Amino acid sequence: MIPKKIRVCYYIFLMSKKIKNTGKHSALLKLTIPDGTKSYIELKQQVAKAGIFDREYTYYAVLSIFVFSGFLLSTFKILTTPVNAWLFLWAILFAFFTVQIAGILHDAGHRAVFKSTKWNDVLGTICGAFIADAFNFWKKKHNMHHAHPNQEGADPDVELPLLSFTKEDYRAKTGLSKYLRKYQAFLYYPMGIFVVFSPRFGSIKYLIKEFKPKMWWEVAIFSASFFAWFVMPFFIFDLQKALLLFVIVNMVLGFYLLNVFAPNHKGMPEIEEGVKISFMEQQIMTSRNIRGHWLTDFMYMGLNYQIEHHLFPSTPRNKLRYITPFVLDICKRARLEYTEVSVIKTNQIILSELHQIAKTS
Repeated sequence: MIPKKIRVCYYIFLMSKKIKNTGKHSALLKLTIPDGTKSYIELKQQVAKAGIFDREYTYYAVLSIFVFSGFLLSTFKILTTPVNAWLFLWAILFAFFTVQIAGILHDAGHRAVFKSTKWNDVLGTICGAFIADAFNFWKKKHNMHHAHPNQEGADPDVELPLLSFTKEDYRAKTGLSKYLRKYQAFLYYPMGIFVVFSPRFGSIKYLIKEFKPKMWWEVAIFSASFFAWFVMPFFIFDLQKALLLFVIVNMVLGFYLLNVFAPNHKGMPEIEEGVKISFMEQQIMTSRNIRGHWLTDFMYMGLNYQIEHHLFPSTPRNKLRYITPFVLDICKRARLEYTEVSVIKTNQIILSELHQIAKTS
């Protein structure tokens, strides 16, 4: 264990110089692993004692009825509405409710809905069938992210095709990415389209690579859902309507997904491969909360409480805000920075980092 005097001196040294959000850190900033583990156990006991981990069946029942009803209604309206202004509205709502279903899938993947692992998997699979996403692939990939957020070689969400949040990654770009990298700040929002297709292509690769006879039902469900999403519209609609829906739905879907998931970690510290940091410190140091109100909570599906979610991912989303006072207290005592900004500020931070990396690399 590092002597307390040395830890304090090192902390003062760090505070005396500006640390860039996206700078790589090869040293433990505030806590030793034993100290971090001890603090996390203490925090978990406090949260558990407050009953915050208890399931919220009524909340998720009401939420699911609302979200799936909205999805089915917007689907019906898309099927029956000709190409006019109303079709645009229903396409936007369809994309909105698709992301909301993805949010329920996310919570089921974290075991936040039911006590039973089986029923969480059933719910996650149903959600995946509605939005053409292989639940088991998503769960495996997302759990890797949660285990090592923003860590090179361990977090699959760190590698982005056209965006770089560190100078090293920027300089390592090759091919088309190398020629486009200086425009990365301008490409950030258009990149939302990749957020739409990346999990679908990942699901296909996963089902092919990991296929076993007992997985036939996963393949069947995903194939039917993928067909309904990307092939069937061109059979049941005329070409104009099919193309219009393809563009509107995927643009809105990508923009919404990008603005829900990217602000939580992008522009926060990235950790070099192999560096060991306590679980609690890594989750807090690499996560950013979005300040807001009840509407923010709803639109972000609880992910605006990213620090609390990463510390206790199985917590029902409507109870994440109750964890905040406990986390703030332990951050103050452990001298860890708790990052919380507005919706506008988080976008400004991301765009500024992308611009600065391109300008100085």
